[in-house]
Amino acid sequence: MGEAIAAGLARYQSICPDWPAFRDAISRPQPVTLWAHPERLAPETLQRLLDDAGIASAPSPWDDILLRLAPDASPAHHWGYFAGLFQIQEESARLPVKLLDPRPGERVLDLCAAPGNKTAQMALAMENQGLVVANELQSGRLPAIRQLIRRLGLRNVLTIRGAGESLAANTGPFDRVLVDAPCSGEGTWRKYRIHQRDGGRVIDDVERNRLAQRQRRLLHHAVGLVRPGGRIVYATCTLAPEENEAVVDAVLGDWGEALTVESASQPALPSSPGVTEWQGRHFDPRLAGTCRVWPGDADVGGFYVAVLSRTGPARVGQAPGGESVGSAAWPDHPATRALQQRFAVNPRALQGLTTGPDGGRYLHYRIADQPWPSAPRVDAFGLAAIGLQVRPVKPTTGAALWLAPEMGRNVLELTRAGLDAYRQRRPIAPEHTEPRGGPVSRGFVVLTHQGYGVGVGRIGHGKMIESHYPKAWVTGSPGGRANPDAD
Repeated sequence: MGEAIAAGLARYQSICPDWPAFRDAISRPQPVTLWAHPERLAPETLQRLLDDAGIASAPSPWDDILLRLAPDASPAHHWGYFAGLFQIQEESARLPVKLLDPRPGERVLDLCAAPGNKTAQMALAMENQGLVVANELQSGRLPAIRQLIRRLGLRNVLTIRGAGESLAANTGPFDRVLVDAPCSGEGTWRKYRIHQRDGGRVIDDVERNRLAQRQRRLLHHAVGLVRPGGRIVYATCTLAPEENEAVVDAVLGDWGEALTVESASQPALPSSPGVTEWQGRHFDPRLAGTCRVWPGDADVGGFYVAVLSRTGPARVGQAPGGESVGSAAWPDHPATRALQQRFAVNPRALQGLTTGPDGGRYLHYRIADQPWPSAPRVDAFGLAAIGLQVRPVKPTTGAALWLAPEMGRNVLELTRAGLDAYRQRRPIAPEHTEPRGGPVSRGFVVLTHQGYGVGVGRIGHGKMIESHYPKAWVTGSPGGRANPDAD
């Protein structure tokens, strides 16, 4: 590692439980990790798909849907990535949502959401029920979240933009809030070792203090947005006590008896207790119940997590009284009826959903019975499912990935050669396709590979099938620069 980074990390020698192991780990690249989409396939099935492509993997000992790959693995190039069969996420970054423990039907807030991995983790842990509000300050980072929503087929996520420390009180109360706070990011430095270069940078005390002040404001405000009995998880990917225990200690002082500290340990994931003293400063002894994940404890990135429970009276108003859509058994809309007519969608796949907001290029499907106040303004709500400016009906790529197993006609299974042509936006020869389940007619069709939805094509007057693979996925990284509106 570089001399500056080595010197920057040396400040933690007195609190690191195994300094030689930490120094050894931080000098090596960490494994690539990913998790299987729980609604689409089992981890064992994903292992077989990766193995068929020559990508070896092993299950995580503490996370039942997580797989570990070699540090130099490139799973984003596998077809299962753009098909939404898995999501790439650093292993210890899964811990905060595991400890938040969101449940189906709850109302949950991700206060600092981009790039959206933890938002997606929440939404799927809740089985696409309830509501996950993903708030992000920077408008330029919202497209990545919207793209993730499409690729993974999330219907219970609402995105908004604003400063988390001033989010309107009437957006709450929430059952659970995650504060994955912006930080100095020291725990992520291992990710850059595979490129034989130092990532991140060493920050000075002035910048660290600035970060800590904002982190305190975020966590303090989050507590006010949680209902009595609700849970708050504070997390960073840094090692600095100034940004971790000191922040939680200050907020515990702000709220007094209204907050309790819950255990943040996770079985089978090696970790260390939070520190209660740093450079002569003493913290609340309850912070020993918070959790530090050191790269030397496990072959992961560094992380800090605190779990807090709200016990005092609420400081926010009652549940928001915005629009309530009722208990829709079916998202009745002309475009939905056209989709059903062409693709014979199993009605059960759309139960509990509604449509809206109206207008724009796409019809969105979102969870019903989730009111939202008029402010802050919604960026997006639910899954953009059907293009409204195209005739005949065209499902979006996101809808095709989600609904393909529930469709009874106009579905084509692609061979590997057909899949390659589709991904390169080249015409697909009929001999590389096979109708799946029912008849296929001219117009838009949903494409599958090995039974999994991969996207949309179109049968015209000729013999070849036109590929509608998103253009941005061809020219850029499927999960990075892809334009969420590029269907």
